[in-house]
Amino acid sequence: MAKLALSLAALVMSTATLVAAAPSAAQTSKTTFSFAEWVEDLIAHPDTALSADEAIAAAHAADVVGSAGGLRARAPSCDVSFPSANARDAAACVDDLAAKGRNGVQCVVETVSYFCQIGGAEIVGVSGGGRQSANCNDIARTAGLIFDSCWRADDTVKGSELCITNNRLMVHIAGR
Repeated sequence: MAKLALSLAALVMSTATLVAAAPSAAQTSKTTFSFAEWVEDLIAHPDTALSADEAIAAAHAADVVGSAGGLRARAPSCDVSFPSANARDAAACVDDLAAKGRNGVQCVVETVSYFCQIGGAEIVGVSGGGRQSANCNDIARTAGLIFDSCWRADDTVKGSELCITNNRLMVHIAGR
């Protein structure tokens, strides 16, 4: 009986130590941001979604540079040979493509198509064979995934990923 009481006391003490050592909610709360989620908000709620500049500011506040947005079978390639794009300009392109997609516009490519060029950024589609297309929303969504994995601390982004709905269409974010 004495051994049982001693074991229970030790268990209570170790549990109390763990609880005391656990960080409080205030210590663990962290602002989160995902460009992919921002794109979904742009598409679903264009009147209340963050602007491109607000999205970049939110990403800075959340310190998400280079943090892949969730588990995926294949991550976007950030190690590409083309120049880096200004992140604000690239985000403005994503916003532009989301707006086009809400209106049912298809982003079409025969070989290479420039879906958007703003300032120091461009979002380009490359066909993996013949004429390929996807709703511009899906190009914006794919660009959001590239942002989540390939955005850099110097406020630039560059990367490539297959379109989320057409694996014969490669989407690139690059500098101009």
